Amino acid sequence: MKGWLWMALLLGLLSSTASAQEDWQYTLRPGDSLWKICDRFAQQPQACWRELASYNGLDNPHSLSPGDVLRVPMDWLKEKPISATARGVSGEVLLYPAEGGEPLMVSEGDQIAFGDALETGMDGSVRVHFADQSVVLLKPSSLLVVNQYRRFLGQKGERTELRLERGSIRNSVTPLDQDEATFEVYTPGVVAAVRGTEYYLSVDGAETSRNEVLEGQVDVTGRETTREVRQGFATLAAIDEPPMEPVALLPAPAMVVTTSYTGAEAVWPAQADAQQYAVEWYQQDDGVLLGQQYLTETRWQQALPVGQYRLLVRAVDNHGLRGEEAWQEITIAPEPVEPPAPQAPEPPPEPEPEAKKPWDLWVFIGGVALMLAL
Repeated sequence: MKGWLWMALLLGLLSSTASAQEDWQYTLRPGDSLWKICDRFAQQPQACWRELASYNGLDNPHSLSPGDVLRVPMDWLKEKPISATARGVSGEVLLYPAEGGEPLMVSEGDQIAFGDALETGMDGSVRVHFADQSVVLLKPSSLLVVNQYRRFLGQKGERTELRLERGSIRNSVTPLDQDEATFEVYTPGVVAAVRGTEYYLSVDGAETSRNEVLEGQVDVTGRETTREVRQGFATLAAIDEPPMEPVALLPAPAMVVTTSYTGAEAVWPAQADAQQYAVEWYQQDDGVLLGQQYLTETRWQQALPVGQYRLLVRAVDNHGLRGEEAWQEITIAPEPVEPPAPQAPEPPPEPEPEAKKPWDLWVFIGGVALMLAL
């Protein structure tokens, strides 16, 4: 979102989100009443009880039913929502505050509030940790807006609503009780609502939304059509079209990984229905996404420094839907230092020549004289 068009779109999204951020939206449950809600959440329950009906335009407060939504001004609440936290920040990640102003570079541990937007560069990624232990991995070249996030200490049933404008996310949503609201992600074409699952959601340049479910179930709705996408299935929806019938995910590639002191190589058998393969590699200790590639061949090779990694390979079908995950741990060990070669022993020193003894000459002369005398 570097151009003026993307900037204008983001400002519009943030302004519409910020305009609603002064209200907390509460979904009524069986047995709820205006007084019970005010007594539980409001700083001044009496004042809240007197004014909440008129604030919501209710002529008859007793006509409320479970499932109805009440708006409660944030200033009335005795607790503020818990912010989400940025973890595993890698590359360029920008935060656009809901209140406006210059974008901020995201660092490890930064807080992400209701109404904020996150944008990742071509080499950027970040994990967003929510208070209910749900985690969203925002991948490179993505734009995500936190439309609604109302998670309070000790309070269940709050709705989390995100908007993925472009790019890709992987969601690990904590299982929720049946009376709790859903975790929802909107795209330009659909809304994906879940109750405890792991799934991928992506939006490409043509604003086609793709959803692949690894665990649990995701209800994908668009153009007044809802598809129940179960574990091991996927769907897609082009802009202004309903999501298609779910199709089975391609199986996980059976890869074999070999390593050297300088990197790793992975190979896997080709799948007849695969158009290409999505490959990602992560740092093992903190889960930081280090790189990703789309390959048409069944071989991946990467130079890696000494360390521990995780490799992910998924087959991609003709719809662009990514299949089941194949994970493999990789360890790059340091090259062993060879001991120095043994040195040959030094030859023994040459013996010193014996010094000529002076009496040897006299013996020689005496012998010669004796022979002459004979």
